[in-house]
Amino acid sequence: MLFSACVDANDQSLGPGVQGCRGDFDFTVRFEQLFFSITPSAILIIASIWQIALLARRPTIVGAPLLRLTKLGALAAYASLELSLLLSVALRSLDVNDVDLVSCLLRLAAALCMIALSYFDHSRSPRPSIFLGAYLSLTLLFDIAQVRTYWLASSTRPEMAFTAIFTASLAMKVVILLLEAQRKAKWVAWDSKDHSPEETSGIYSLGVYFWLNRLFLEGYHKVLEIPDLYPLDKNMAADHLSKRFTQHINNARLKGNKLDLIKILARTLAVPLILPIPARLALIGFNFCQPLFINSLVTKLSEPESSFTPNLRNGFIGASIAIYTSIAISTALYLYFHQRTLYMSRGCLATAIYTKTTQARVSGEDENAALTLMSVDVERIMLGFRSLHELWANLIEVALASWLLYELLGAAFVAPIVVVLICAAGLSFTMRFMGEAQKSWMVGVQKRVGLTSTVIANMKNIKISGLTQPIARFVENLRVDELQAGSSFRKLSLVSATFAFVPLLLSPAVTLGVAQQNLNAARIYTSVSYLLLMGAPLNNIFQSLPSIVAAVTCLRRIQTFLESETREDFRIWSIESRSDHEKLSTDQHSGLPAVSIKNGAFGWEMARWGTLTMVVGPIASGKSSLCKTLLGEIPYSKGMVTMTTQLPRVGYCDQTPFLSNGSIRDNIVGYSPFDAERYAEVIDATMLNVDFETLPQADKTNVGSNGITLSGGQKQRLSLARCLYLQSDLVIMDDIFSGLDADTEDQVFQRVFGINGILKRRQATVILCTHSVRHLPAARHVIALGLDGTVVEQGTFNNLLTNRSYVHSLGVNSSSASHATSEKIESGNNTIPSQPDLLRNISVTLSPVTEVDNRSRLEGDRAAYVVYLKSMGAWLAASLLFCGVCFGFFNNFPTIWLKYWSDDTVAASHSHSFGYYAGIYGLLQCCSLLSLLALGILLYIMVINRSGLSLHHGALRTLMHAPLRFFTATDQGIITNLFSQDLNLIDNELPSALLNTIYTTFVAIGQAAVIASSSPYLAISYPFLMCVLYGIQKFYLRTSRQLRLLDLEAKSPLYTHFLDTAKGIVTLRAFGFVEEDRAKNTYLLDTSQRPAYLLAMIQQWLSLVLNFVIAFIGVLLTTLAVRLRSSSGFTGASLVTLMAFGEMLSGIVTFYTLLETSLGAISRLKAFDKAAQTEDRDVEDILPSEEWPQRGEITLRGVSATYGIEEPTKGPNLALKNIQLQIHPGEKVAICGRTGSGKSSLIALLLKLLDPIDDTPDSVFIDNTSLRRLSRSMLRQRIIAIPQDVVFLPDGSTFQENLDPFNVSTATDAEAVLEAVGLWAFVRDRGGLKAGMTSSTLSQGQRQLFSLARAVLRRRIRARSLGFGGGGSDGGILLLDEVSSSVDRETEKTMQEVIRTEFREYTVVAVSHRLDMVIDYDRVVVMEKGEVVEVGNPAQLVREAGTRFGELWSLGGK
Repeated sequence: MLFSACVDANDQSLGPGVQGCRGDFDFTVRFEQLFFSITPSAILIIASIWQIALLARRPTIVGAPLLRLTKLGALAAYASLELSLLLSVALRSLDVNDVDLVSCLLRLAAALCMIALSYFDHSRSPRPSIFLGAYLSLTLLFDIAQVRTYWLASSTRPEMAFTAIFTASLAMKVVILLLEAQRKAKWVAWDSKDHSPEETSGIYSLGVYFWLNRLFLEGYHKVLEIPDLYPLDKNMAADHLSKRFTQHINNARLKGNKLDLIKILARTLAVPLILPIPARLALIGFNFCQPLFINSLVTKLSEPESSFTPNLRNGFIGASIAIYTSIAISTALYLYFHQRTLYMSRGCLATAIYTKTTQARVSGEDENAALTLMSVDVERIMLGFRSLHELWANLIEVALASWLLYELLGAAFVAPIVVVLICAAGLSFTMRFMGEAQKSWMVGVQKRVGLTSTVIANMKNIKISGLTQPIARFVENLRVDELQAGSSFRKLSLVSATFAFVPLLLSPAVTLGVAQQNLNAARIYTSVSYLLLMGAPLNNIFQSLPSIVAAVTCLRRIQTFLESETREDFRIWSIESRSDHEKLSTDQHSGLPAVSIKNGAFGWEMARWGTLTMVVGPIASGKSSLCKTLLGEIPYSKGMVTMTTQLPRVGYCDQTPFLSNGSIRDNIVGYSPFDAERYAEVIDATMLNVDFETLPQADKTNVGSNGITLSGGQKQRLSLARCLYLQSDLVIMDDIFSGLDADTEDQVFQRVFGINGILKRRQATVILCTHSVRHLPAARHVIALGLDGTVVEQGTFNNLLTNRSYVHSLGVNSSSASHATSEKIESGNNTIPSQPDLLRNISVTLSPVTEVDNRSRLEGDRAAYVVYLKSMGAWLAASLLFCGVCFGFFNNFPTIWLKYWSDDTVAASHSHSFGYYAGIYGLLQCCSLLSLLALGILLYIMVINRSGLSLHHGALRTLMHAPLRFFTATDQGIITNLFSQDLNLIDNELPSALLNTIYTTFVAIGQAAVIASSSPYLAISYPFLMCVLYGIQKFYLRTSRQLRLLDLEAKSPLYTHFLDTAKGIVTLRAFGFVEEDRAKNTYLLDTSQRPAYLLAMIQQWLSLVLNFVIAFIGVLLTTLAVRLRSSSGFTGASLVTLMAFGEMLSGIVTFYTLLETSLGAISRLKAFDKAAQTEDRDVEDILPSEEWPQRGEITLRGVSATYGIEEPTKGPNLALKNIQLQIHPGEKVAICGRTGSGKSSLIALLLKLLDPIDDTPDSVFIDNTSLRRLSRSMLRQRIIAIPQDVVFLPDGSTFQENLDPFNVSTATDAEAVLEAVGLWAFVRDRGGLKAGMTSSTLSQGQRQLFSLARAVLRRRIRARSLGFGGGGSDGGILLLDEVSSSVDRETEKTMQEVIRTEFREYTVVAVSHRLDMVIDYDRVVVMEKGEVVEVGNPAQLVREAGTRFGELWSLGGK
């Protein structure tokens, strides 16, 4: 369009600046039409068609018809105005051309597309249209520029009429923008409590993070909890993401290509990966506006004042507003979309790892490896991929900066390129080693975390065994190895960082030195700004590459795990499984075997429907393997297993009970629907109702991690109750009676397997592997396995008795099964508490051990700084401060030096040579690089190693010395999280945050001084600016700190559940609970994502606010420069510095906040130390001599003890009550009683795992020495104790190390004790004493033999060191807790003989349910409900009528 007032101007050219009209301060009309109208309209038309097609397939979820009608009315009015403009142009009432016609036509088409887009978007999207919002915002600015042009150029009536209509369309566009920006939250058809306000926020709320306001206000005024946080956006939910991710994995099939998983992840997150790109491209453009702006401003400031027109001054101010504000907004949008992508990737990967864990084959490998992948590796991936989009964007920036530098300096631009190439070569050489170093580091972390998790789970048995010191030493050594491996990686990272900073710090000196031409202020500062735009991206690339390599390495580790062999269920189901609860009729399954094995290593004809099949055999004969085979868990070789069942699940009881950390009821019911009648039935059958009377909260009692609050028998009966509660007609049980006393065992057997038992009433098929051979007559079918894993014989019990083979050798006759208790059992139902009684207790939520107090959550914990500084040492702390000051000076003074250099170049006579200025400039930059390198070495090598070792040592010491009640009340996942997530923060985020805080603080102080040099008036604003920054930091930090703590705390349940799944996966698969368990994992993962994602979002809010502060400074600086005519040199220095000052200022608050939140890990360690306290007491000042206890006399004088669990109304719940007992030197005493009667508690008391109550503090004596004053650790080393559950060192440690953790014996000693217990042949066949082993190498019975061998070795070494010789003439104490519970009778006899021979002079106190073992003891102590009810000689008590032990003996079929 050619306006009559500008006929002689260049309005018909692309300009972009007009000449000869409008004061030469405007765009040309052709430029505006092409870029302000045609281009955005065309983009809208194309994109809206695609968007409408997507929206049309969605359901209607928003009402608000009045709002929609108003929107459509405004859009129709706007379209009519655009039609008027088109008619004006088409009628040729103005001097127009084809470009004008196309422009008006496309604007009208865009208006019509807006109507359709608004119609569909309003009803089918919960948020205001992001696309319309972006288009309206952008074109509104363009239209304002056009309106200004048209009014300035219009002079005739038609022209003014056209301009008026255009102005009206602009006004209507403002109305449309306001209407489209309206939130639709109150009209969306969903429950707003289940959705985040983010889901209903438009582009304006998202762009400036308004949707976070309520969270900030709540976080500032109160202590936040998980329910206070916004729900996770449904598009980021793990379930939504995992479906797409799994589909892509199934389609692609991981085939071993190293990049497969990266490709699959990219396909899954294709759209989220693309969304940040437009904003990042815009940011590139705005960043490059800065040097062009600096060049123009400095040039104009160097010219006479007459050339500086008012329009020009206002233009510079407007340009500064546009540039710096646009940088802030584009950065905010870019990081918003990018952070969403990162957390989506976490959801995909964590869910995939968990799913694979539920699908993988059961093996002896480290079950905690997957946990390390899900925690540490996924976090490293997120950290590395933060720079994903920076890679390509930085390359574009480097290319643009190089081109601009070439235009300015000519061939001298090659100088920085050469520097870059040299650094790139050095970096590429370094990168070759980083992947392997990262892998070694992650393996080290995995080993330490895995062992620590195992230690936490088995702490009771470790303390009983007296192995706390060697185990702690093992963990410490793994920590040292981990830090060394991490140090190797960090050294390579430091080398990479040095190469990264060389282009940024040395390129300006090299380039200006090579240029050697007339360098005025404008040329120098523009060159330096271009070099900054080249160096900063290169710095980012070089620094991010190690993290990206680390992330790729972690992805490969995850891919290797996902490619691992999946469990193949080779079983054949002969009748289709049905999910209903109907039973097959007798006719349907008569004649069909419930289970059969054919053509296997052995043949098994069948297990008939509704019958009991028992499997017996010596230890390591394959009984547990048979159970696993029937469950489809053993790797398939040959043969066929056929299962006939109507329900898609199998009841299974593992030999080692799997219990999750929850209440007794939760463990029994699991994911099944609650049925009160069925629940009461199984409680009675397993006799748990008796235990409920002694447990603090009946069935609401929390069992703790691995059931630590329960006895061994209680755990087995709880596992049995869960199996019985399951709706299943096929039950497989593996040695479920090993921890039960004879009375309880017999009653449970009759109630569960007897003629009127619960399984008989249900007509369930039962396969029972057991060492309790006295129940064999009750079995319909008996299978006897041999040591080679083959079937020795099978058939009915009576038939096998006549074979005179293995079953006959057991000495069981057909009357062995006890029938004496039938009347007693029949009346057992009367003892069941009513369902309301079972429900009368409310559950207690245990507060996390690491919970930081409310004041610290809101205001921070200053003491954490002291702890961290002490862990690194005062000398290191002072050195860090000194290096920071040096870097701040050397980094900023070169900018001032450039001012003196530029002044000298334009002076009439030069005061110094070119080499003088260039040399000092280069020297200053080199000193800056060296001081930064020194800072990095101090922090990343020395501080991390020293503080990491110190803090871990303190936490490990707290763990090892924590009382047993601490582990009963604390979730395993919480403690594991401390040694995983929190130590990961201390090793990585905390030192990085400290380095960056020091770096940004001292650099920013110097930069503030440089910026103020342009205009002293600017310095007046600094106090105000500091107050603003302090207020922002104060407001932000309260919420940020709490979100970090919630982030750490929310991961604990996720990790606990993951560990539970890994341990109990066989049970979960058998029960058919895998899908429900996955759903629980999804819920826990989404819950853990909420604080983490919101923390990332509020960090971006902080970055946005600080960028606005920088925009304010930039505008203020520009205004003062153009109004007061500041020095061009100082103005250039200030503006160049301002390019980095925004990043530094943002960095101070960001990294200080990250430092504060990372210190939350130390606060949690402090809280852990405070909550755990220590079991050691100040009065424990006696360190017993090496020969103590030589006599082995034990005296208990009316002692009572508790685990520290209290009932709300009854006070302490006593585990032992008024125990009066005298055990003479060398006496052999057995402890008997039903499960939960206090037998193991008595052993715990003697080892000071259980403390007497305050009323009876000084009532336990050994060799006339009060246990109250004895050192606990020394006590457990002096007394030899064997726990029921055997403790082993980490997988991969040798047989020798496991046998002698203290490393005080020779190979000959170890071989001798293995010969004594009959394990030497087994060990020799597997490579001997120096061969690596895992606990799964041994069967349950072999583990108990191995534990006995360890005890024998300790006795022999002790005897030799004290000069007693190896013949057993020495004295001492041996404590045994069910050491033969999982072995057959022959092995039990062997163990008895070993104990009798090796420990004949020792005082032996043994907890046992095996009455054959007890009868040989000098005395037996019978316990009930924590009290001693009978003491006497077992043989004599058997002969006397009415004795408790006599009843047990008769119940045992003796």
